[in-house]
Formats: sequence, C-alpha cells, structure tokens
Amino acid sequence: MKQLKVFLLMIFIGSYCSAQVNFVFLPDVNARTVDGLGVFQVQNLTGKPIAGNVIIIVSEQATLKSGVVVIKTPLVTLPAGNSVFPRNSFVNSSFSFSNNAYASIVSQTRNFPPGEYNFCFRFKPEDKQADESENCFDGSVQPMVPISLLNPADKDTICQKRPVLSWQPPMPFTSAMRFRLLLTEKKKGASVMNLLANAPLVLLDNITSTTVSFPSFAADLKEGHTYCWQVIAYQQGVIISRSEIWEFTVQCTETPPKRTADSYRELKQLVNGNYYIANRYISFAFTNAYRQEKLNYRIIDLTNGLKEIKNTPDVYLVPGLNKIDIDITELGLTVGQSYALKIKPFNEPELEVRFVYKDADPVNK
Repeated sequence: MKQLKVFLLMIFIGSYCSAQVNFVFLPDVNARTVDGLGVFQVQNLTGKPIAGNVIIIVSEQATLKSGVVVIKTPLVTLPAGNSVFPRNSFVNSSFSFSNNAYASIVSQTRNFPPGEYNFCFRFKPEDKQADESENCFDGSVQPMVPISLLNPADKDTICQKRPVLSWQPPMPFTSAMRFRLLLTEKKKGASVMNLLANAPLVLLDNITSTTVSFPSFAADLKEGHTYCWQVIAYQQGVIISRSEIWEFTVQCTETPPKRTADSYRELKQLVNGNYYIANRYISFAFTNAYRQEKLNYRIIDLTNGLKEIKNTPDVYLVPGLNKIDIDITELGLTVGQSYALKIKPFNEPELEVRFVYKDADPVNK
C-alpha cells in the first residue's frame, strides 16, 4: 500500500511539473466577444521569466464542429508566478478567421453567435527545446436578451383577420440580422412544432424590420380559429435566437363589414375620380415598390378649413401588393362630410383620393 501511494504521488508531481505554464480563463464572463478572450491570467511555474507566444484557438462544437478563429500574440515575456496577461500584447495579436459563417459573424461584429465553444490557450516557448503548455475551456454563448414576441399577445383574442405582428429583437442586435416568421393554425392532436416547421400557413423570410403586416398573398384568418406563431432571428444562416411559440384566437364581437367586389381597387384608379364612398373603412390596393415599412398618409377635412385629422391608425406594408383597410370609425368623422386621403409614396408625387364618410351596417343596409 505504501509503495502504491508513493507511485501515485510521483505521477501527480510529474504531471503538475510538466505544465510549465497554466492559464486561468472564465468563459461564462469573457467568452461573448473577441476582446473578452484577452482577459485571462497566466501561471508561470518555472520560477523565472519565460519568453514565448500565446496562441488561442476557438472552435464551435455543437453545430459547426470546426474552428472559428486562431489568435497569436506577439512574443511576450511571462514573469514568474501569477500575472494578468498584458492587454497591449493581445491587441497587437494576429487574428486568423476560418472560412465559415460563424467566423464571418465574429469577424464582422467581434461577438460570438450562440453556440457551444471550446477555447484552448497554448503557450509556445521561444526556446524550441522547451515543452509547450495548453489549457482548454468549454463555454456556452447565448444571447444576453433573447428574441421575444410582442403583438398579438400570448393567448389573446383579436378581431383582426389580417393582424400586424411585432416582436422585440435579441440583444446584442446588428443591422445584418434577419428574421423568419412562421404562423400556423393550431390543430387538436397535432404538434405545433411540426406544423410550424413543415406546414406553416404563413412563412416570411429575410425580414429586416421587427413589425410586419399580414402578407397579401395569404388568405384571411378564420373566425373562431386559434393560430400559433414564432419568429427566428438569424445572421448569415446562423440561428441567433428563437422566440417562444405564442397563440392567439380570432374572435370578433361584431359582424365585420362585408367587402364588395371593387373594395380593393388600385389606389391610382381612385385618384381624380368621383368622390369615393368610405363606409367605415377606406379600402384600396397599393403596390409597395420601394420596400416602405409604413404607409405615409394623412386625412384632411375638406369642409372644416382643411384641418388634418389626428390619431390616424398606422398602416404597415409588405413589399409588393398590399390590400389595405384603414379603419376610420374612431376618428370622429362626420357622416356625409367630405374628406381627402393624401398618400405620399416613396420618391413619387403625392396622391389624393376624395371621399365621403358613411357609417352604415352593410348587413342591415
């Protein structure tokens, strides 16, 4: 037994002494950014100053399973004992990024996208006869603030059959980030995850904003049905954050006005024509050729000193054809009075449509 103890002690002492240089790095604190990799401590156990280069190798283990960046410091002299690695030496290092999406994001933003990473710190002595030393650390990187849905709220009941959907982006956020929106009907006994992934009713990709109108190509949502939706943030094909899956139900408390066959006439056909009869809604088709996010419009009271109507609702647009319904029932308009709808398309002259306000239930007309 005594001989066994001596043998084990010799193995321990030998392994400890063979590591001439040790590194102390905290991935949970400093692994989010490239600059954070320069915050580490060094233990020089040789008892004397030693010169060499520090090489930091970062790889993503979960998805990419490959290298991301290799950092090589200039020649540096490590004092004996414990020391904080000098910042100037790290700043003057050479940075070699791999040829993949993760490396591209890190190179552009200096932030590591979400993933499971391995950080290896290696000391290469100037003396070629001396042994190299290496310590590796595993760390998980997640967004500081994940993406979150805003509207419609979870479990909400709404009357809009073509709702505007909005969300809060993950943080940190960059202008290169894009969003993918998925929406599907909730069905009894079916997995919502599978429906969103394989049979979404609405799939919008490459979204640059955090608010979208219901797409013109999709059919109206159905009264009394429940729908689930999710938004995914990504950059250069790398998923940054997935929102929770929220659901909402379409249920109107009153019968919505029926739309006639000509309800969505092209906006330019209404310009300079006879007065348009606007029964509770102004309905028209508008082609968004310049990727405007919101309709730039105003309503003028033609019989009251050209006064501009306040608190008009926001109208969000998608690229291409939009079928628009502007609800004017809450604007305090006077039945039978004349108004003008003025719309300013991007890089085009202002359009004006004159209309007479009417408030009649088309069902009981």
